[in-house]
Amino acid sequence: MFGEPDAADLALARWEVATLTGRLRCVEDERDAAVRDRDRNRELVLALRRSRSYRLGRVLVDLARDPLRTGPVLAGRAARRLRGRTPVPPRIRPSTAPVPARVYVAVGLSRSGSHALIRALRQRVLVDADHRPVVVTDQPSLRGLRVPGVVLEYLPDPATWSRHDPGSDWETLLAGRVAQLCRDHRATHAVVIDPRDPPTLARLLVTDRRVGSLASA
Repeated sequence: MFGEPDAADLALARWEVATLTGRLRCVEDERDAAVRDRDRNRELVLALRRSRSYRLGRVLVDLARDPLRTGPVLAGRAARRLRGRTPVPPRIRPSTAPVPARVYVAVGLSRSGSHALIRALRQRVLVDADHRPVVVTDQPSLRGLRVPGVVLEYLPDPATWSRHDPGSDWETLLAGRVAQLCRDHRATHAVVIDPRDPPTLARLLVTDRRVGSLASA
C-alpha cells in the first residue's frame, strides 16, 4: 500500500495544477483571439465586396477576359520578352520563425539549487537553442539577475505573499502569472520543477526529448 503524501508532494501537486490552469487559460485566450480575427477578416471581406472600388475592379476583370481587349496586352508582353525586358520576380527570402518559449516554474528551491538550475538551463540553450527558458522563481538572490538566453520572472513565495495579502490564494496568483508569461513570450509548454530534485543538464536534454514533466524525470 502507498503511504500518505507528505506536505511537499501536496504542494508540488497544487503548483502543477496552477501551472496547468495558467497554460490552459492562455490557450483559451489564443483561441478567442483567433475567432475574433476570423470574424474581423470576414467583415472586412464583406465590406470590400460591397464597396464601389471592388465593383469597379470586377468590371475591369470582366473586360480583361474579352480576347479583343486582351490581345494587345499579350502582344506587348511577347514583345518585351523578345527584347529581354521581362522583369525578374524578386527573390523571396525564407522567414526565420522565432524560437518558442517554455515556462519553468521553479519555486521552493534553495539558493544553491536555484543557481544550479539557471546554470543548467543556460548550458541547455547553448547545446541546443530550440526554445527560450522563462523561469518563474521565488529565490530573492535571482531577483534582477540577467542571464543571456534565459528570462527570469520573480514571484514572491507563498509565505511572503500570504503576509502581503492574507485573503488571496497563492496558486491563483501563480496561475495568473503563468498565463501572462505564456501570452507575453508565446510559450508552448509550462512545466514545474520539483524543488527536492531539480534537473541537471543531462536530465534537461533527456526530458526535453519527450517534453514531459520535469518533476517526474
